Amino acid sequence: MKRMTGLALATGLALLIAGCSSQSTSGGSSGGGGGAAAAPPTGAAATTARNFNLAVKCPGVHWEKKHGWSDQQIMQQESVEAEDIPACEQWVQAQPKGYVPPPPGGAMAAKGPTAPAGGGAPAPAPQ
Repeated sequence: MKRMTGLALATGLALLIAGCSSQSTSGGSSGGGGGAAAAPPTGAAATTARNFNLAVKCPGVHWEKKHGWSDQQIMQQESVEAEDIPACEQWVQAQPKGYVPPPPGGAMAAKGPTAPAGGGAPAPAPQ
């Protein structure tokens, strides 16, 4: 049993190190020889990324704007550009009342069945 655990841990560590070394972005040359940098997303990918960023950052931007934060403070806190603040306000206004963003992908599948809202056992069926 100890050997199996040790082997599993060693394999995981080796995979972790291999993954980290392939992700290296240092200024020196890489051992793999693939020195090309990844291109920024264009077209539909850029639009999807922007919409995702708005969905993530806009609730915070709206809250800060509602509580009297200056645009400069919001830009510094949320790492957004000046033109994103009005876009966030429009995005928030477009959401239905009581809108709650969905959880990250896979979170619902991992949870499984949930208990009733009351927290106790399910109500008995009427007879």
